[in-house]
Amino acid sequence: MTKVKFRSLGAFILVFIIICNANLCKAEAKDKDKDKVVLQLRWDHQFQFAGYYSALWQGYYEEEDIDVEIRSAFTDDGQILQSTDEVGEGRADFGVGAVDILIKNDKNFDLSIIASIFQRSAVEFFMKEETQFNSIVDLLDLKTARRDNDLLDIELQAMLIAEGLNPNQLKLYKHNGNFTLDDLTSERFDIVPVYLSSILYYSQKKGINLKSIKPIDYGIDFYGDSLFTTVQLANNNPELVERFKRASLKGWEYALENTDEIAKRIPTSFESTDENIKDAIEKNRFQSKKILDLTFYPVVQIGNINAHRWKTTHEYLYKLGMVSNDIILDQLIFDYDEIIMKESKRKEKILKILTFASLIILVLILLIHITVKSTMNQLEKSFQKEIEENKKKEGIIIYQARMAAMGEMIANIAHQWRQPLNNLGLVLTNIEDEFIYEELTKDSLSCAIEKSRKLINKMSETIDDFRYFSNPKQNKKEFCVYNSIISVIDLMEEKLRLNNIKVLFYGITTAKGYGYGNQYSQAIFNIIANCIDVLLNTNVQSRQILINIYRSKNMIITEIEDNGGGISEDIKDKIFDVYFTTKDKSDGTGLGLYMTKIIIENNLQGDISWENTDKGVKMIVKVPCKGVDRNDGAREK
Repeated sequence: MTKVKFRSLGAFILVFIIICNANLCKAEAKDKDKDKVVLQLRWDHQFQFAGYYSALWQGYYEEEDIDVEIRSAFTDDGQILQSTDEVGEGRADFGVGAVDILIKNDKNFDLSIIASIFQRSAVEFFMKEETQFNSIVDLLDLKTARRDNDLLDIELQAMLIAEGLNPNQLKLYKHNGNFTLDDLTSERFDIVPVYLSSILYYSQKKGINLKSIKPIDYGIDFYGDSLFTTVQLANNNPELVERFKRASLKGWEYALENTDEIAKRIPTSFESTDENIKDAIEKNRFQSKKILDLTFYPVVQIGNINAHRWKTTHEYLYKLGMVSNDIILDQLIFDYDEIIMKESKRKEKILKILTFASLIILVLILLIHITVKSTMNQLEKSFQKEIEENKKKEGIIIYQARMAAMGEMIANIAHQWRQPLNNLGLVLTNIEDEFIYEELTKDSLSCAIEKSRKLINKMSETIDDFRYFSNPKQNKKEFCVYNSIISVIDLMEEKLRLNNIKVLFYGITTAKGYGYGNQYSQAIFNIIANCIDVLLNTNVQSRQILINIYRSKNMIITEIEDNGGGISEDIKDKIFDVYFTTKDKSDGTGLGLYMTKIIIENNLQGDISWENTDKGVKMIVKVPCKGVDRNDGAREK
């Protein structure tokens, strides 16, 4: 039977390891349901975002099992949403941004760049063709359109710093909305910042010649529109981010190869701010040419990212006082292959830890198996010897009684082990959680191992108590009555606690009895077990077992009293009879008190008696001190 149970436990450990491995692999499986995501644009619907529309219309997102909502930056009430805020604060999953990504990251937004679509900034500074401009220094004498917290102004400031000029020398203005051609023709400003050269569309229609300066002319090589998400999404679901990136880049390739088709479809697919659809189409065609230049397609692969360029951009922002923290490139730039490799290593480590934990449990089960098997072998040999020596009825009765007592003790050991095993489980769970969240340290691991050792030692002590309790001793010797009783209570502690039974000593002596200490413990075990059974069948609110130990002349007397009610008159003369019990036959053998009487009176030359009290029954056990035989005071009170 023991071997079968052990093999079952071994199989359980194997299944446990397989399940853990399966759960790790399951996390890698793609959900059959489509992932719903929101893409936040940085302006209204126009060719600037053509690649994302193409990915939607051509079914590239659908092929990747993604349901995408593309949102304009304009709200119904005319407000403009910042894509970095929408993504960083969880209202969108992906966004289109540029240098503002770095600025928001400095404010603990933790955004990750997926792909840089515009390989060069779309910012230019336009002026009328007749404006006198020979070098960047001329800006100091011209009325340059600048306003506070304007993303277009960042690259102007970077240009000035690159030429050794202080940006604060140029005045800031209050100006709402975009800078337009009218700002130049009305001479409100000499130079205005413009995104995607949109001002040229209107100047060419009116025949007004303009010229411009570009940041790249002064060594300022910032990226333009870039696709980004949160670091959290990139790390927690890199497969989704990679699928979205793959579909989006495929959409951009289609849009750049079919510019006229997409330019026509945008105004008819979205509500446009332009009343004239034909005019909107012309604007998109004009914009498509600029975007072809900015993407460098097909010379440069769509979405290419150079980490050094982002680092250089961050350095300029630092000089401008717009960021104060260091850049973390590994976190800023999304690298699917690197994330998957790290995740694979992390799962491998988790699997190793789980396997190690399983091996610890297996070793523990082996130790328990060996200990129990050794104990059972000793018990079997002891019982076999006793059966052979006692062919008469009393020998069989003793064997039955000990087996019943052993069953009761094993049940108590099971109670004793439940809490340590639960605690061991919690220790292993804590190790796993700390590792998963990268909080596992050498000190915390050592602490967890030390806790596990203490719990295992506690369980080992319980086994030792059981072995000592069950192993008969051949030679009489002195034993401490109090310690013997305490060992019994410790063994039954869990059962007492679960049934809310309190054991109280109101008299203690450390005087020693003489005889077989383990047999005395077995007798006490039977008495206390009987008290527990009585208390469980009563409605008394406060269940108690009172114990008094004292010496009278040459005898050590132990009084054990419960408050479960007395013994009725009709059975008072039968309680020590063999096979007598008031329990159901399936619950009791009727051997406990009979064996107790045999042990105390025959084996220890003592005495056992009982009496009713006002609350219950008091059992009185007497055992002799060393040097006292049965006929000299054994019956003395």
